[in-house]
Amino acid sequence: MVTVVICINLGLTLVLLFIAWQIWRFRLKLAQIADVLLVYERVTRAALQRTPEAIAVGRMAIRQTRQGDISQELKLLRIQQVLNLLVVGLQIAQQIALLRQTRFFRKALAKYTYK
Repeated sequence: MVTVVICINLGLTLVLLFIAWQIWRFRLKLAQIADVLLVYERVTRAALQRTPEAIAVGRMAIRQTRQGDISQELKLLRIQQVLNLLVVGLQIAQQIALLRQTRFFRKALAKYTYK
């Protein structure tokens, strides 16, 4: 009778240990995803800090266009705005590409990947 109870307890212990191990692996995977999302958020925030100025310039350009009085300076501002937005997009793409190549990112992925 005592042997049966010990076997049942041992079996329950092994099942619960396996469940705890799976939860631990899942937690590591979630931590990896959170780290990657934080890095993407920082890169995006840094790139988008300049967008309010570009939007303000664009709104001014639209108002001037509707009024029909477009000066050469305003056209130049619009061109600069478009170029600035392209530069911001390129910076985001470059930072993401560099991020994926860094040792830190590779180590983080290797650290949290499981087989």
